[in-house]
Amino acid sequence: MQRYISGLEGGPEALNDLLRLAAAIKADPEATYRRKPLAGKIMGSIFLNPSLRTRASMEAAMVRLGGHMISLAPGGGSWGIEFETGAVMDGNQAEHIIEAARVLSGYVDLLGMRSFAGMQDFHLDMQDRAIQALADYATVPVLSLESAVYHPCQALADALTLHELFQGAPQGRRFALVWATHPRMCGVAVPHSALLTAARLGMEVVVAHPEGYDLHAPVVEAARALAHAAGGDVSFTDSMEQACRGAHVVYAKAWGSPLDYGQGDAGPARNRAHAAWTLGAHHMEQGDDARFMHCLPVRRNVVVTDQVIDSPASAVIQQAHNRMWAQMALAIQMVDAAR
Repeated sequence: MQRYISGLEGGPEALNDLLRLAAAIKADPEATYRRKPLAGKIMGSIFLNPSLRTRASMEAAMVRLGGHMISLAPGGGSWGIEFETGAVMDGNQAEHIIEAARVLSGYVDLLGMRSFAGMQDFHLDMQDRAIQALADYATVPVLSLESAVYHPCQALADALTLHELFQGAPQGRRFALVWATHPRMCGVAVPHSALLTAARLGMEVVVAHPEGYDLHAPVVEAARALAHAAGGDVSFTDSMEQACRGAHVVYAKAWGSPLDYGQGDAGPARNRAHAAWTLGAHHMEQGDDARFMHCLPVRRNVVVTDQVIDSPASAVIQQAHNRMWAQMALAIQMVDAAR
């Protein structure tokens, strides 16, 4: 696997292989640690945006597998990077991705990058130019650590978590992906990947959001096709209560309205107009022994109440820990494929 950007690469069998490997490593980690399958291997990572779980879990994964990870923060500990082809580089960016990708490819065995949406032009963000440019110019496998459109590592960890919650049989379960209010504009990568993940697993997906918060249409259509192929479905509602009714999983996540990209304070103002969209215990009680999921970090008592996230129904720590196991499997497969 030369690139893992959307998380859809390789189709259903590739996902099943990754989940089986992640589950096997998690079940007997010491056996993998002793084997050190990535001994002498190095991952390079470019973090254009902040990270806690992604960076820590990826670094831990590489070290536990016998390898190492180099983390760069362009504009901080390394030169700022320009991604536009043909750019006149007379501004703050001193490095172009063409040279950066090619040079780093000579140092490492795997390259990853985190590049959030710019939140100025929705359609431009949906082109995912930064991670695509890295993949175009790198000569080693490229892994997205979250881009403007997708968060495939979170998606893989979520898939592993859903398999664990339902003893390997999430198909047919009701998965509610609910928009939540937030003090700032947030990107669509996590909701996109959560939608695609549940759809791939054949779940009955219900997405709830207020008017104006539509997800990217091609991603929605892809999710519908994946769900139907796996025996599930995707539907939409403008009611959090309706989405939670009978749900087995409630996945809360804030995301910005495409109408407000590049509009300054318009996004936060629109969010404030939907301040009632905070997931509370009364929503969870409408579910069918529902479990709560979120990618973290989360704004407590804004996105979700303390009562929900601190309850036995919360799976957020399980999800976060599964990031490491899932990424260990992914790193092994990507490096092995390039040997």
